[in-house]
Amino acid sequence: MNFLRRCWAEIDLDALDFNLESIKAHCPDKEIIAVMKANAYGHSDVICGREYYRLGVRRFAVSNFHEAERVREIIGDNECFLLVFGYIGEEHFEDILRLNLTVTAGSVEFGSRLNGFAASRGVKIPVNVALDTGMTRVGVRTAEEVNGIAALKNLEITGMYSHFAVSDMTDGESVEFTQRQYEKFSLLAKNMNMPLHIHNSGGIAYHNDMQADWIRPGVILYGLSPNTGAENPLKLKQVMTLKSIIDQLKVVPAGVEVGYGRTYTTDSEQVLALVPVGYADGYSRGLSNKGFAAVNGVLCPIRGRVCMDQMMVDVTKAGAGLGDEVKLYSGEFAETSIDHIADVLGTIGYEVVCNVSARVPRVGVRGGKVVEVVNER
Repeated sequence: MNFLRRCWAEIDLDALDFNLESIKAHCPDKEIIAVMKANAYGHSDVICGREYYRLGVRRFAVSNFHEAERVREIIGDNECFLLVFGYIGEEHFEDILRLNLTVTAGSVEFGSRLNGFAASRGVKIPVNVALDTGMTRVGVRTAEEVNGIAALKNLEITGMYSHFAVSDMTDGESVEFTQRQYEKFSLLAKNMNMPLHIHNSGGIAYHNDMQADWIRPGVILYGLSPNTGAENPLKLKQVMTLKSIIDQLKVVPAGVEVGYGRTYTTDSEQVLALVPVGYADGYSRGLSNKGFAAVNGVLCPIRGRVCMDQMMVDVTKAGAGLGDEVKLYSGEFAETSIDHIADVLGTIGYEVVCNVSARVPRVGVRGGKVVEVVNER
């Protein structure tokens, strides 16, 4: 399968399978809703969605209508549970029926509008009621509002959910806040007699003892930690490896300034590799003079500023040649792991993988062999 071997993201399906099984083993009494928003956290909803379905997952969640439409096409099964977390405009109410979507009812006002449409079509639309238990994001906050939605005759409530705010934090205050959220959730959902879900990745990792029917793994499916500062009880494998190649090699003496702004000066003779990846591909400029790449099993530092489409890497010790692979995000070294890179950038792994741009092909790999290529552009 052909793809442009300039910059590509390998998606390790064996690692994805491993992570899914690890989550199941950790929460054996709860059914999985695979969260596939933001192009499966940058990993390709096409590649990951088909793999989840192959492995028996029949519940999925996305952020918005356009993602839902895409996932329905990818899965090819109009009967699978597909929950849309975010707002759906009235111009797409007809499409809710066409795609058999489960819609989030996060307010009585929205529920009333959706109910009016459903009544005009003589149908019932499945909804999950979102409860705001402390995140102060989407959701109703009182029993009166829950009852208001429940009273809408053309909405069929098939589940209720909330979202933890600090379930990934293990300090005492955060644990207490999570417990209070759970207690409020339980109280608002009391006597509704329907499936409940509140566990995000942090909740799954650190609060799997809390009762629920379904869980919503997101970033842990892709082998990333919800909190790099706390030990993760789940065994996970990083799914994405961002790769490139060496485009040019230069042997430069000491005292040579490198890149925009002349932010790095060689302190000895070095072999510098030009690698055709930059911030337009999603490799952050913030890694200038801070990041590392793996070349031929050797950890190699980035020299100078990361440019829009290329960067310079010191491969002096790597015995590198033209066309050699360069691993930018990789589990080979701690310094090239996505979680470590997120720490260096002062962000989270979620943002790092979601920022891998659409011009980077996603390449599904199983057993070391390419099985699928998805080119977004």
